Amino acid sequence: MELDNNSVYRNLISHIDINRSVNSIEYITFRDINNELVFKEFLSDINISNDAIELNLINNKAYKEAVIMSLHMNPIEKHILIGMVKEEQKTFGGSKLFYLNDRFDKLLVVSVPRSMEGKLNMTINRLNKINERITRLNSRIKKENLEIYMKRQSKDKKDIIVNMINKNLRV
Repeated sequence: MELDNNSVYRNLISHIDINRSVNSIEYITFRDINNELVFKEFLSDINISNDAIELNLINNKAYKEAVIMSLHMNPIEKHILIGMVKEEQKTFGGSKLFYLNDRFDKLLVVSVPRSMEGKLNMTINRLNKINERITRLNSRIKKENLEIYMKRQSKDKKDIIVNMINKNLRV
């Protein structure tokens, strides 16, 4: 997770965010998810590691509404964040609650008619859960960085500056 191999200190992990501008969010009504070009970039995630019930809903054209949102992830930390998102993607039954596109920069939520709000709330709760986990990881990283700072014998100016940033910058 250390971003600079020469660094003694670790960088904090950025939270996952969604682009909140109205133009970056797409709401779509459709007939068949498999025949809509806009969903092509999500088909791989839809068909891999999904349960039979979810695939049956898709193949029987039960889903009629979709929301596509742009994700904000730090490119350097993307592999860590994608792993966390994939862990939270599935429900207890094994169905995927939402889907990621091939570039992992968009999130798709599909629902049966008049159920989108509930599914979006569940998706947002999952993203909040990921961000809470990141907050706990960042607290641990800050603590480790402080311990490293306290143990270092030679505290040059850069050490002092990094410690000041670790203690005072709110991220």
